[in-house]
Amino acid sequence: MPLKPLSRLATLGLLITFSMLTSSLAQTETSADASTDPSLFKECPVSQDAPNAFALCATAKCWTVDTVAYCKCDALNEQSISLPFHYEENGEKKDVCDLLKAGIDNGFTVSTYATPRQMETDYDPESEKLGEPMAMYTCPNSEDAPAGYSAQCDGGFCFNSTQGKDFPGIGPVKDDEIICSCPAVPSPKAGFQIAGPWLCAPGDSNSDGTCCDSSFHDKLCSVKSVNSTGTELMVGAPLGVAKILSKKLDGKEPAINRCVFK
Repeated sequence: MPLKPLSRLATLGLLITFSMLTSSLAQTETSADASTDPSLFKECPVSQDAPNAFALCATAKCWTVDTVAYCKCDALNEQSISLPFHYEENGEKKDVCDLLKAGIDNGFTVSTYATPRQMETDYDPESEKLGEPMAMYTCPNSEDAPAGYSAQCDGGFCFNSTQGKDFPGIGPVKDDEIICSCPAVPSPKAGFQIAGPWLCAPGDSNSDGTCCDSSFHDKLCSVKSVNSTGTELMVGAPLGVAKILSKKLDGKEPAINRCVFK
């Protein structure tokens, strides 16, 4: 089968998966304990003594080739959360935690999720040195102002050979960064959220609107096509998904910088 139909099928599969996830998450908001339903998500590793390497792509910018996004993500070691991605291998039932474990000795890892520290309101750039402060940008989708494409990286494969190298369209990749391959997907019906620059000190109120970058929002919320090689786009998630994942993983709702444009 040609590569392009395969990539379209993969994109369709992710759209169906995240349509179902968004519906499930909407139900959790109206249920007292559904947001802790273990069937929706999987936390890895399952034991404290197991390897905890993964790629965090929640703040990543990407570059496309043949509608596939290649995203510069952070290589981290801590607890993370993901869709379970159940599969069967040699008659044994496995999931995303098995994929992460398999990658340790085989030169790859998987993109899962943890709350990006740079987005939290108590982040200290000077002492923590994780880069500039960031915020959650909301990209609403409507008939009058349709949102565009983002990269969906949960479950994306990432290859250790890209660390400490240069990557086309992205440039230098640090030793603690990694390139992940992720499908570019159109906006869900309600819209999506991406990470972007926060131009104030972490936790500032943004009362005068100067903390958020409107040009960044207008450009990266409105990527209308990914057919051209070299299209830039951000990793995105359906509205509210990151908040619920953080709450389940961390045990509390995160306090993060937010940018919403009217």
